[in-house]
Amino acid sequence: MKKTYVIFFLVVILINSLFNSNVLASSVIETSNNDVCYAPCTQRYKLYECWHDCLHKRYNDGACVDGRCCCKK
Repeated sequence: MKKTYVIFFLVVILINSLFNSNVLASSVIETSNNDVCYAPCTQRYKLYECWHDCLHKRYNDGACVDGRCCCKK
């Protein structure tokens, strides 16, 4: 009986990790106009913070696009 619970637990973890990989992949959005969009723009994380983080990551520019911080090379 213990072995069944362990197998069930491992299957649940495997299925959960497969579904979470799709969510994580969607957090980085590549668009035709921007090289990478990675962080959501919020009340505290606005245009200047986005631009600064993009420059820090060695991009040439950054801006909030559709609610996301997008960096350009």
